Amino acid sequence: MKLSWRVNFYTLWAAEVMAIIGFQAAQPFLPYYIQELGVEDLSDALIWSGYMGTVAGLAMAISAPIWGAMADRCGRKPMVVRSMLGGGVMVALLAYVTSPEQVLFVRLLHGALSGTVTACITMVSTTTPKPHLGFALGMMQGAFMLGASLGPWIGGGAIEYFGYRSSFLGAGVLVLLAGVAVQLWVKEDFNRIKSDQAGSRRGNFIRDAKRLLRIRPFLVLVTGFALIQFSFALILPVVPLFLQKLDQSGNVVSVAGTIFALTGLVGAIASVLAGKWSDRIGLERLLFGALILSAFFFAAQGFSTSVMELGGLMILGGFASGIIRQSINFLTVGVVSEEDRGKAFGVLSSANALGWTPGPIIGGYIGAELGFQMVFFISAAFLLLLTGILWKAMQACQLAETG
Repeated sequence: MKLSWRVNFYTLWAAEVMAIIGFQAAQPFLPYYIQELGVEDLSDALIWSGYMGTVAGLAMAISAPIWGAMADRCGRKPMVVRSMLGGGVMVALLAYVTSPEQVLFVRLLHGALSGTVTACITMVSTTTPKPHLGFALGMMQGAFMLGASLGPWIGGGAIEYFGYRSSFLGAGVLVLLAGVAVQLWVKEDFNRIKSDQAGSRRGNFIRDAKRLLRIRPFLVLVTGFALIQFSFALILPVVPLFLQKLDQSGNVVSVAGTIFALTGLVGAIASVLAGKWSDRIGLERLLFGALILSAFFFAAQGFSTSVMELGGLMILGGFASGIIRQSINFLTVGVVSEEDRGKAFGVLSSANALGWTPGPIIGGYIGAELGFQMVFFISAAFLLLLTGILWKAMQACQLAETG
């Protein structure tokens, strides 16, 4: 029976929206949740938040290339199902923790077992006809951003009405249902013989990664993406608590949920538009313009004196962030072969995790020692410096290819 790529695509799209809603209904509120578990000082909560972000990133960095290699050798669909079922269980477990140490352990397992974005993008990139690939990748990135916008809004409202534990349990069930939907309705015509032959030629995932990183444009993308994510991750633990510090309403959970929701929504729109804009101005120019805008918005957030100011700047920053992520996905597809896309996105996901790994804990300590605002200024300066270096590196790659 001929498989319909459209049925697969729209099922994956809907499942990814559900999964990200579940994840984002819980994750942004963990800095507030640990205060309910006994961490009362904001500086201590900031450091704990940094640790939670770091351990999740570390676990993902270690596991991502393994899952990427398994996707190319065992099938993409099993990796999508694994990421959703594993992530759903971890979110549900948050409902039963009793200490910040237990939250930290659950976050560690979550980082190792999830990774739905990479799994879905890999499957879409290898099952979608080339004429529709740009549209499909844009829509999948849009699914992530849409889920990231709806999740905090739903999660914030649910926490206000039902409390943290019931809300986290419901969020976990939603992610599990997404995994079940993929298992039931997504079909994959996976050639195990061809996959085994590829595996015997290329060896284990470490050798695969080394081979791919010899492709100079891909090496530049991977390195740049890791450092971009590091600059983003610096402010990750700071934003929720900075909102709490500025909030005068005493209703910070719903306020934060609304701001995070609008930020994700704007990012979703930007990720869909990125494909069209790249045809007009080029992927590289689009990427670097978005990087400069992100640096500007980071710096401006450091000067915020009210929730409205900070929230507005975060929403504008979400637009630039959506363009950055989608541009890097498009560029990656253009520099590696189709049979290597699973491994390439696995390496890219590992780079993403490596960038996130040190960022939260470093940002947490900077915020605790030097003040919340200083984290935004440092992140903006680092991102601007990185933009210049990355531009020169990509220009050098183009000269090498034409020379």
